[in-house]
Amino acid sequence: MRRLIDAPNSDIFDVLAYVRLTLAPLSRAERAGAARAKGLAGYQREMRGFLEYVLGAYELHGTDELASRKIADFLRIRYGGTNDAKRLLGPMPAIREAFIAIQAHLYH
Repeated sequence: MRRLIDAPNSDIFDVLAYVRLTLAPLSRAERAGAARAKGLAGYQREMRGFLEYVLGAYELHGTDELASRKIADFLRIRYGGTNDAKRLLGPMPAIREAFIAIQAHLYH
């Protein structure tokens, strides 16, 4: 479907919006850019860096990177483990909340 509407770097959300509502599809890079512009304000530098990392993974690999199960992987890769991540980012509920909140900005 993505190829049929000439949107190979778009999410299925954009494909369906195009088919149903004739909305122009956005690429993952465009969505991530909009989320960076509007969704990172209010976070401290380290949390912004973590969310930028998540958005970068989303741009490269797609929506699978937004699954909740991926949070631990991101923390392990970026910080070496959850304990170091919690020390820099705060408690896990706050990290999870920021992870989910940035996704709302992707599809706003």
